[in-house]
Amino acid sequence: MKLMSREYQERIAESAIRNGNTLVVLPTGMGKTLIGALVMEKFLKEKKRCLFLAPTRPLVAQHGKRLNEYFYESYDIAQVTGQIKKEDRRILYEKSDVIISTPQTIKNDIESTATEDNPGGILSNFSCIVVDECHRAVGQYAYTYVANSAIEQGKKNGKILLLGLTASPGGSASKIKEITDALSIDNVEIRTETDSDVSKYIQNINIQWKEVELSQEMNEAIALLKELMDEKSKTLGELNIMISRKTPRGRLSQIYRRLIDNKYMAALGHFAMFYNAFHGVELIESESPLAYSKFVERLKERKKRVDWRFTQAANKLTNIEHPKMKVLIDLISERKEKKIIVFAQYRDQVNHIVDKLSESGFKAKPFLGKGNGGVAAVREQKKTITEFANGDIDILVASSIGEEGIDIPAADTAIFYEPVPSEIRSIQRRGRVGRTKEGEVIILVAKGTKDEVFKYVSLAKEKKMKGIIRSLKKEKKNSTDMSGNKFQIREPQPKEAKQSLLSEFLGKQ
Repeated sequence: MKLMSREYQERIAESAIRNGNTLVVLPTGMGKTLIGALVMEKFLKEKKRCLFLAPTRPLVAQHGKRLNEYFYESYDIAQVTGQIKKEDRRILYEKSDVIISTPQTIKNDIESTATEDNPGGILSNFSCIVVDECHRAVGQYAYTYVANSAIEQGKKNGKILLLGLTASPGGSASKIKEITDALSIDNVEIRTETDSDVSKYIQNINIQWKEVELSQEMNEAIALLKELMDEKSKTLGELNIMISRKTPRGRLSQIYRRLIDNKYMAALGHFAMFYNAFHGVELIESESPLAYSKFVERLKERKKRVDWRFTQAANKLTNIEHPKMKVLIDLISERKEKKIIVFAQYRDQVNHIVDKLSESGFKAKPFLGKGNGGVAAVREQKKTITEFANGDIDILVASSIGEEGIDIPAADTAIFYEPVPSEIRSIQRRGRVGRTKEGEVIILVAKGTKDEVFKYVSLAKEKKMKGIIRSLKKEKKNSTDMSGNKFQIREPQPKEAKQSLLSEFLGKQ
């Protein structure tokens, strides 16, 4: 390795090599990719090929750059995406030492190459698969398909080692169990900020909450939409569909899918209007009147008519700005020498924040997902990260694309324009700062709104997740997991422990 590995990284890699399929839970910024490289190098030295999976193309590019920097030896490392022709991808799978790709690309190529004797298709070329951001290995996400194919392939041609990497596995025992089942985990390696071999590398992060009051005009607009929601809730109740303004968004999405599946046309129109009003309230409360107005414009483009209250609410918000914007501008003005990343939930709001910051004289730029932009959008993402790293821009305004894995260089401050009701996303947002020096996180909250609910939901879920992780750490070796299977929980080892297996496999560079 060109980069000096830390003791905990070597011990975690050693544990995975020795004990089989491993889930690694490690705080953001503590070098999970390097652990993956240490494990892969064991196989590479044996002339075996490795596959490194990351959920997005920008992450694929990032890991490609990092792995080339990590390895002393000149391994053939190829980035493979759907932009490469299928026949060219097949050649790369057969000749490259390391393939870095998205799970969807690999899933598509497994499906086109799998046979009864070779159930993993192109996976027959690989002996080790590293799964980055493995908390996504749930439900129908492509990670679960690739992992299952690897397990089936291993039954035919020798086991393929699966190494899952994440900073935040989830806030429930069932979610963590789903991940360990999907990756057929034999071994769990967990480190927290308090572990002795990690704590000395953790930087302090100061977290602040800034509250604002909504204006009278905003409250009046919200009241109109809530009136509409109550009407539709009553109508839907008469159709035996019980929802209210307090029903979580996730639950509403489940009900909508059920109505679609059952072709319950009598209820769908009422439900759609309720849901649109629900979303409109969230935009006004947490984002901006402009984001709400753009939403209403799109509603009118899709529908011949919309309820008058959508339009009336928009009229009340003409020339009104969310009070968060002034607080945001003030906070940034106080931090002129800082590199700042601002997170916002929706594209319209990201662009609106950039416009407002630019009007105030700040060098800001949006960092968005690819949308319909394809290759050009990915190219723009890379360009934006480079500009931020080089100091050409001081403020990055990001949607969720900036939360997961992407290495945002030298960010001093992260500002959440709104809280998010997800412990995973909250941890990932915070992880953009405090990597090499102390950082700060500031979260804007509109009083008396869903912002307050999301604040406490996220805190409660994160506390629960940490409790689950602590309970896992207390498990003894060869303990029984929730499904009744045997797996091993590995604790940090003392410094005087015997020379690691990693040294035997890799040698000291």
